[in-house]
Formats: sequence, C-alpha cells, structure tokens
Amino acid sequence: MAGNKIHQNLIAEVKKILGPIGDKLLIEKQNGIGLIQVFSKEKMTEGEKNKFKIAFADILLLDDNRQPFIVIEPETSASPKTFGRSIPIYTIAKQIIADRQYQVKSPLFLIIVIPDDENNPSQKKFQLEDLAHKIKSAIKLEGSQLKDFAICQISDFKETLEKMIEKRGGQRLKALASLD
Repeated sequence: MAGNKIHQNLIAEVKKILGPIGDKLLIEKQNGIGLIQVFSKEKMTEGEKNKFKIAFADILLLDDNRQPFIVIEPETSASPKTFGRSIPIYTIAKQIIADRQYQVKSPLFLIIVIPDDENNPSQKKFQLEDLAHKIKSAIKLEGSQLKDFAICQISDFKETLEKMIEKRGGQRLKALASLD
C-alpha cells in the first residue's frame, strides 16, 4: 500500500510539472482516460487485443500533432529489476489505446521517474545515469519504436524532459515553452 501512495505522489508531481500542457497529457484513470494500453501489433481485431497487449502505461505525453511522444513511468523503486520490464516493452510497442487509438511511430521516448533519494540525491543521479548508459549499451534500439530512454529522480524530471525534447532534433511542444 505504501508503494501505491508513493506512485500516486510521483504522478501528482509529474502532473504538476506538466500542468500547462493540459490536453496533450494523458494520465491513466484521470480526466476521463481509462487504462492506457500498449500493444505489440498495429492492426488487430477486437478478439486479438488480449493476445497482443504488452503493458499498461501510466502517463502518455502527445506531441503537437497529437501523436505519442513520451511515455512517463513513475516507479516506486530504484531497483534496476523494476526498470528492466519497462524498457524492452516500448521497443516493440506498435499501438497505444487510451482516449483513442494511437499508432506508435518512432521516435518514442521513455522516462522512468523514481522518488528522490533524500540521503544522497547527487550520488543517486550519477547511479541512474550510469545505469541508463549501461542498459543502452546492452540493448539495441535501432529498428525499434523506442528512440531513447532515461531514468531520473523526480527532482531531475524537468531537466530530463528537456533533454528528451532536444534529442528529438530541437523540436519542442509549443506548450512546453510555458514550463521555462
């Protein structure tokens, strides 16, 4: 139960940071959005959905064209075992169903957000960046839907988000200008 409270607090913090984006921010079970389901197949019949469902996402950020841009996964644990399940899932994501169906096209980005380490935040930041670098060297992202991912503490989320946007080639969501 404590993990659920931490999870809800992380979602609230992300929502507060991304508040100005409004209509481009889809949060599971909020504002009329039910589940955000991720599938490994682009086109499927109603009966095939369970066969190709690979995950539920917590937060989906759409770009100015209302296409999937960044998936944000708040995690209650800083354990690499926890991250291990999210990263490969988004390499094979082909469709996301939330308020409507979205075809997943590259570049798709993933940000895994964990609670702040109150005892040693700078060491945790280094550990997370090092971990992400090592995972990236072990996983080939070429040919996948996932262009890049990051793992960060909630206090580093805004900076991490800005880096992801820069990696997209400098294109920014118009609404993100209000976050500056």
